[in-house]
Amino acid sequence: MINIIDFGKDHWSLLAYVETRCVDYKGILDKKHLRIKNEIDKSGSDYYFSQTEWKPEYGTRLFGYFKEDGTKDKHRQLKNHDDLDCLEDLEDAGLIENIGTGLHPAVKLRKLGIAVTSQLREHKTNGGTFATFIPVI
Repeated sequence: MINIIDFGKDHWSLLAYVETRCVDYKGILDKKHLRIKNEIDKSGSDYYFSQTEWKPEYGTRLFGYFKEDGTKDKHRQLKNHDDLDCLEDLEDAGLIENIGTGLHPAVKLRKLGIAVTSQLREHKTNGGTFATFIPVI
């Protein structure tokens, strides 16, 4: 579990995506829009039907990965952490509730999630980036 104070660009952009899916698609997520590790089920089939092969550089970037001087702190990246892991983190933080399955992901925003997405929209409207967002909880 990643603490909300460590959420960075990937967690916050995913939360913004979740909000649009909740508003327009009853919370149903499109797996083609997610960074998902290629996981093989016991029968050997591609369980998540990923469009591309997973690479470690796709891993989740935490707060502080993108530095003010334009460099990157590679220690702030989780190489084997994808959007399904981020969804679990968002749920553990009380922002969303999982109402789907691994095969058919769907979520709904909780009250805290609605408040934080509002802050996130304001931050982005004022020129901020997902990487620099810090929620006030």
